[in-house]
Amino acid sequence: MKESVATIFQTRFLTFQQQAQQLQKKYNLLSGIRIIFFLAAIIGIVYLANARLTNWFIGILVLSVVGFVVLVIRHQRIKWQLDHTQRLATINGEETERLNYRLHAFDAGLVYQDPIHAYSGDLDVFGEHSLFQLINRSTTQKGKGFLADWLQHPADKQEVELRQNAVQELSPQIDWRQSQQAHSRVVDTKAEDIQELLKWVVTPAALANQKLYRLVQAGLAIVTVVTIGLSMTGLIHWYIPLLLIVVNLSVIGSKAKVAEEVHQQTNRHVASLKAYRYMMEGVEKHSFQSPRLQLLQSNLLQSGRSASQYVKELEYILSNFDSRANVLYHVFNAILLLDIYWLLRADRWKAAASNQVAGWLNSMGEIEAINSVASFTFAQPEFTFPVISNERHHILAEAMGHCLIPPTQRVNNNFGMEGRGAINVITGSNMSGKSTFLRTVGTNVVLALMGAPVCAQRFEVGVMQVFTSMRTQDSLEENVSSFYAELRRLRQLLTMLEAPRLPVLFMLDEILKGTNSHDRHHGAASLIKQLSKLEASGFVSTHDLELGKLADELSRVHNYSFTSTIEGDEIIFDYKLYEGVCQSFNASKLMEKMGIAIEQ
Repeated sequence: MKESVATIFQTRFLTFQQQAQQLQKKYNLLSGIRIIFFLAAIIGIVYLANARLTNWFIGILVLSVVGFVVLVIRHQRIKWQLDHTQRLATINGEETERLNYRLHAFDAGLVYQDPIHAYSGDLDVFGEHSLFQLINRSTTQKGKGFLADWLQHPADKQEVELRQNAVQELSPQIDWRQSQQAHSRVVDTKAEDIQELLKWVVTPAALANQKLYRLVQAGLAIVTVVTIGLSMTGLIHWYIPLLLIVVNLSVIGSKAKVAEEVHQQTNRHVASLKAYRYMMEGVEKHSFQSPRLQLLQSNLLQSGRSASQYVKELEYILSNFDSRANVLYHVFNAILLLDIYWLLRADRWKAAASNQVAGWLNSMGEIEAINSVASFTFAQPEFTFPVISNERHHILAEAMGHCLIPPTQRVNNNFGMEGRGAINVITGSNMSGKSTFLRTVGTNVVLALMGAPVCAQRFEVGVMQVFTSMRTQDSLEENVSSFYAELRRLRQLLTMLEAPRLPVLFMLDEILKGTNSHDRHHGAASLIKQLSKLEASGFVSTHDLELGKLADELSRVHNYSFTSTIEGDEIIFDYKLYEGVCQSFNASKLMEKMGIAIEQ
C-alpha cells in the first residue's frame, strides 16, 4: 500500500509539472501578443490622429483600450493558473519527501516550543524530525496554531471522535485537499501582517459622517465630470471645472493622512485575501457529511452573504485602494474623489462584516488543521484510527511502532495496561530500545487524543494527560545541575497530580540517573510507591534491577525489559519488549568497542 501512495504522489507531481509547462508556454505567448498589440495600437492611434480621421481615431482608441484590458485580464488568469499548478506540483513533491522521512525542509514549529510543557520536548512534537513536520500541511498562522494546540492538549472522547470523522471524510479527497493547500500558500504567513489586517478591520470608521461624505463625493464627482464635458464643447469656461478640481483636492486633502494610513495597513494583503476567498469558496461549495465540517462550513454561511463574497468585496476595495501608488490614480482622484469613495466603501464593509472576520479565520484555520491530519492519514494507509475508551488508565496496542521511524527500520511491539496505579518498570541494556519504546507509547497516545491515526494495527486508549521526564539537562545560565533539573521535573509531575484534570500517564526515563546508586534506588523506589497511590499510571525505565523487586511488594507494578545478545564482537538488538527483568547487559562490550580496555 505504501508503494501505491508513493506512486500517486509521483504521478501527480509529473502531471502538474507538465500542466505547468503548457501554461508557461501560453503565458509566454500571451506576453508576446500583448507587446505586439500595444505597439500596433500605438502606431494606429498616432497614424489616425495625424490623418485627422476623428471617427476612426475614437473607434480604434476604444477598441485598443478594451482589447488591452481583455488581454491583461486573460494574462493574469493564466498566471494565477500557472502559479497554482506549480504549487500543486510542489505539494506532491513534498509528500514524497515526507514518505522518505526527509523532514528537514519543513516548518519545525519552533515558535510553539515550551520548555515546561508536559511532554512536547521529550516526544519530539516540535523541532527537527518532529511530529509537527510530519503532519503539518497548514500555511496560515491559524491553521498551524490549531494543529500545534491539538498536539499539545489531549481532547475529550467526543471531540476526538468528531475530529476523526472529519479527517476520515477528507482523507481520500486528495484533489480538494491539495487545491485548498495550494490556495493557502498565497496567504501572507507573517503573523504580524495578519494581526495588522485584523487590527485595521476592527478600527472605527475613517469617515465619521458617512451620509455627508457620500453626498459630497457623489455630488462633486458628477458636477466635475459634467463641467469638464461642457468646457470641452465650449459651452462654459475651462476655469469652472478647474475651480471644482481645486475644491475636490481640498476635500481629498482633509482625509489624505487617513487614506494613506489605510493604504499602508492594507496594501500587502490583497493577494492573501484572494487566496482566502478561493479557500472559503472551496469550503462553501463543497458537500460535507461529518458534523464538524458541516459546522465549520455553516460559520462561513451564517449571514445573508457568504464569507467568500464579503472577502471578495474587500479584496476589490483594497486592490483599488492600492492603485494609489499609480500616478494615473491621482488624476482621476482629483476628478472623482476616489480616496473618499474607497474610504466610504471600506467603512461600509467594516460595518457589515468586521465582527465576523475572526470567526471566519478561526473556521478556516480549523479546516486547515483537519486537512493536515487528513493528508497525514492518506500518506500513512497502514496506520489505524484508535478506539477512545471510556476506561481510565487504559492502553491496548497491537503491532505498535514509532511514526517517526521509517517502516524499514521500525520494530513493532504489543502492549497492554489497565487501571489506576499501574506502573511498568522497564529494564534493559544500553541502546536496547527502552527510551524509544516510551516515546513510541507517548507519541501514539498524543496522536490518538488529537484525532489522528496511530502507528499500530490496533490501538485503544482512555483520555489521559501524558507527562514525560526524559531529556532533563543542566543549565549554566540558571546554575542548575542535571540531577536538580530532573527533580524539578518530578516536582512538576507531583504538582500536576495534586489536582489532576485528567488521569496522568507518566514516562520517566533512566530515573534519578544523576546521583549515586544507593540514593538512586532508594529515591526511585519511594517515588514509584508514591505514584502508585495517585491518579496516575505509567512507565519507569532504569538500569537498576533492584527496582524489579517492587513487583513482589506492589501488585500494580509490572516488569518488562529489552535485551541484547553478544555474538563475537557484535551486539545484537531485537528491540522487542519482553516480560520480566532484563538478564543481559552490554556496557562492557560497548566500552570495548570504543577502545576502553576492560580488565577481566
